[in-house]
Amino acid sequence: MKDLSHPKLRNACQAAVLEVLELMFFELPITTAEVSSAFQPDSCAASARFNGSLQGALTVAITRSSCIRLAASLLGLEPDEIDAQNCLSTVTELANMLCGATISRFEPEGRLHIEQPQSIAASYAPSGHWLTFQLEDGCISVFIQFQEP
Repeated sequence: MKDLSHPKLRNACQAAVLEVLELMFFELPITTAEVSSAFQPDSCAASARFNGSLQGALTVAITRSSCIRLAASLLGLEPDEIDAQNCLSTVTELANMLCGATISRFEPEGRLHIEQPQSIAASYAPSGHWLTFQLEDGCISVFIQFQEP
């Protein structure tokens, strides 16, 4: 089983997060990513299961304040126009984008099928190594784990 303690996977995930944040949300982290065993408890979270050459899941958790700002950027709305459904849509789409970008970097010649991401309660998020990026008003944390079939 591989997770973010694996250097190649950690590097692939870090590059994917930086690219997706910049290209889709016009956002960059304010500090270097850190590996931790936890994430902020007030987070919105979603998980994307995948299979193909690899099978597993990627989970993303983002603090509510950051989720609102990223949703506004993605949807072209003002932050005060963002509701719970907009946050849910944003975090599930973020899980989808990060899953595809990470796995395609880790195994560029592999096959990949991503199931529709599902929102999850932060209390159901997996435990283990999380890659956390500090943003201007919160943070985003990513967890990925897989088994080779």
